[in-house]
Amino acid sequence: MNAISKAALFLAAAVLAGIAAVGPPLDRLADTSFAWHMVQHLALFYVVTLLLLLARPFDVLARIAGKRSTAAFVRITRPLGVLALPPAALVIFVTTLWATHFSPLYELALEHPWAHIAEHALYVAAGVAFWLPVVAPPPLRPLGYPARLLYLVVALPQGALLAMVIASAREPLYSHYAAAAGSRAAALADQGNAAAAMWILGGLVVLGALLITTAAWARREAEQTPAQAQSRRTPVRPDRSRSLLRVFARPSSRARSIHRSSS
Repeated sequence: MNAISKAALFLAAAVLAGIAAVGPPLDRLADTSFAWHMVQHLALFYVVTLLLLLARPFDVLARIAGKRSTAAFVRITRPLGVLALPPAALVIFVTTLWATHFSPLYELALEHPWAHIAEHALYVAAGVAFWLPVVAPPPLRPLGYPARLLYLVVALPQGALLAMVIASAREPLYSHYAAAAGSRAAALADQGNAAAAMWILGGLVVLGALLITTAAWARREAEQTPAQAQSRRTPVRPDRSRSLLRVFARPSSRARSIHRSSS
């Protein structure tokens, strides 16, 4: 399967996963169950965004809008590149998790469709920032394997900490779900299931990424030659935003030949 086919496959999977996350029956279940709402958010945050990045969105944009337009887009959004650095990505990740669950936003999203849409958009944006240091799509360069592993190790327990706080609550956190459950006991049981979903499903996704990254690093180390191993000890890391501009602003070989013939 060539790169274009893989990108199309991942893009189609991302679209289908997004539709499944925000459409029926999951959206209807999420309106009456905190646990199903948690599953919906985990799908948007972890699954949809990962598939989008694996679809190599810069390449897709370059094919649709052209390299010149893509280079202009990269130039405009260059200041946002700092958000993809590991410390910033972790801050966005942790802040989004805690702020959306322990602020008026969650209850507001349950009562108003526009706030619910904004909340979902926030999860998608935060999910993209979370995955960028690990699976930065070409021509962006991801972190080295040791740094990626450290990043994922730090990120791994964050969802579990939030889940512990939710599970330890002795009263329903959201009046919307308390009313939908019909009783305090049912609301607390649903709340416990939501915490379990965050802890288990979210943890499995990050743990899976950590294991896959470890396996990829081991495979690269096993395949590289001694000369390659030596060269990797002192890597040269070019500015990622400038690399993007060079790739997308570079004229095609046909354009260069036309220029030479005309001159």
